[in-house]
Amino acid sequence: MSVKLSPREENALARAIQEGVPLCVRPFAELGRRLELQSSDVLVQLRTWSSEGKLREISAVLEGSLLGYETALCAAAVPEQELPRVIAVVNAHPTVTHNYLRRHAYNLWFTIAVPRTMGLKETLARLESRAEARFFAARRTGTYKVGVNFDLLSGENSTTAQDLPDLPPLDLSARHERLFRALQTPLPLIERPFASLADLAECGEEELLEFARQHLGGAVRRYVATFRQRSIGVRGNAMVVWNVCGEELDEAGRRLARTPQVSHCYARERLPGFPYALYSMVHGPDATSCRDLVTRLASVVGTADYAVLETERELKKCRLRYFLPDLERWWVQGQTALVA
Repeated sequence: MSVKLSPREENALARAIQEGVPLCVRPFAELGRRLELQSSDVLVQLRTWSSEGKLREISAVLEGSLLGYETALCAAAVPEQELPRVIAVVNAHPTVTHNYLRRHAYNLWFTIAVPRTMGLKETLARLESRAEARFFAARRTGTYKVGVNFDLLSGENSTTAQDLPDLPPLDLSARHERLFRALQTPLPLIERPFASLADLAECGEEELLEFARQHLGGAVRRYVATFRQRSIGVRGNAMVVWNVCGEELDEAGRRLARTPQVSHCYARERLPGFPYALYSMVHGPDATSCRDLVTRLASVVGTADYAVLETERELKKCRLRYFLPDLERWWVQGQTALVA
């Protein structure tokens, strides 16, 4: 018989699954052992969060650059009356995973990943043609921190920076692709969930787990749970960009990444009329808490030249899926439209 967890126990479980879900046959029993909880209590709580719309999913976060993909954060300045059309076109792309309306002249911001064989430049050209808009790509030039871990009690994010190894792209076989597809599939909330994913990959349970462990920290960046932020009380969200140049950029990025409240921190190419090269994400219970945090972060970065792009609306947010047929269909449809 399951026992309702206390708020402290709920918070400890939420923090643990955002930190990393064990890659073992019975991951929820292992989580329970670490937290001094019963496996059944862990599963009941996860299922409750899922039914309440709080828990988005548990799955692998894959590193596209190692899987043969090009990625970028893209921006556009879209007149208000044209936003519905442009948003619909952008959101229809299978590997646009995050799309936000932000308070700035560049008001539309989205992330995209495409196989190098298709090409980021060519893909954006097709998107521009369909949307009748201009998109600017800010490619990553440095990665300092990736990841969120929200506290259910305070509504704040707190993460530590991790060193990301500089690895070459993988030489992938069809079997490798099947295994990665399985790992990016949401983990079922059952006692032996990886056995179910192994069936999808047409392999054994232990083979899939060993493959995941082998690539953890590389192509499998993390294996974690993600929550729907607003549903757990995290209503403040802002992208903060900093004008830092030359040799100072890397050092400022590393300092910023060491700040627990910063979830994501990258160096990116500069956009036209937008001098900022260091990008960071901050979250909090509300917009005021985010603004207060940014004021403190300015001294960490060492510059007062920054811009806070608060989120006006979340337009699309989902985990990126690789090696799926939807992308090929989108590409073929684009070719047909061009010929017509």
